[in-house]
Amino acid sequence: MVFEEEFNKNMRRQKTPALVNLAIYTTITVFLWIFFDIYRALKKPLVLNIDNKTLEPVNPNLDSNLLQEINESIYFNESLFENQIPVNTETENPVSTQSGKLFNI
Repeated sequence: MVFEEEFNKNMRRQKTPALVNLAIYTTITVFLWIFFDIYRALKKPLVLNIDNKTLEPVNPNLDSNLLQEINESIYFNESLFENQIPVNTETENPVSTQSGKLFNI
């Protein structure tokens, strides 16, 4: 019996270290914070700002007049690009250096 009383006195005297309590409270706080943040995000009403023009229905018929206008609006002609030879604007033979600058010989 004496042993039991001594054991009970020792058990009552030992306290949980403050860092262990702090770690437990911090862990509980982090998990609750995450839970409530997810809950708030799921319960928050979704607000969509969509332009009315985007919500208008699309015409499923192919507009051939519009296609013709697109073809006519192209003003590049293949003859503009034929026989075009690139011309060297540098004089003589440029030599590159280690710095990457070009110098004429």
